[in-house]
Amino acid sequence: MALFAALIIVAKIGLRLPLQLPGHSGVFWMAIIVVGAGIVNKRGAASLIGLTSGILAAFLGMGDFGAINTFLSYTAVGVGTDLALLLLPNLEQPISATIAAAIGHMGKFLVKWLFGIITGAPVGFIALGLLWAMVGYIVWGGLGGLLGSLTLKALRKAGFFVYMAEKR
Repeated sequence: MALFAALIIVAKIGLRLPLQLPGHSGVFWMAIIVVGAGIVNKRGAASLIGLTSGILAAFLGMGDFGAINTFLSYTAVGVGTDLALLLLPNLEQPISATIAAAIGHMGKFLVKWLFGIITGAPVGFIALGLLWAMVGYIVWGGLGGLLGSLTLKALRKAGFFVYMAEKR
């Protein structure tokens, strides 16, 4: 799981898209969380991946609002994904993975929104871009979940899970 957490950090650093759209990086790191949670297939796997990547990201000084916000944002993504997986446990189903990843990615949005309120940002300013940002987080997170689901299917087709079962 630490490998997936490190992959999230590498994806965040190395796969920058100059789109200037809210939540667009979710397409990469939600795919990694979905694949990690699908391979480990235990409750709490996504939360542990989110927590570990949050620690790494905060330590490396990533994020735009400081270490606490970064740590909480990454952790909320994992926890949100795990909560969604309680209702939608099959990540190889594209619809389940898309919904679970969209819900998980909304965790990051909620942390940023709450920090905006706590720090005293004007409510009008927050509400102005709120709907656009929320839609962006849902769409990009969902696309990442779909990508993760397709990756899990490809791994199953390639025999990865059979290989791992033999190694145990």
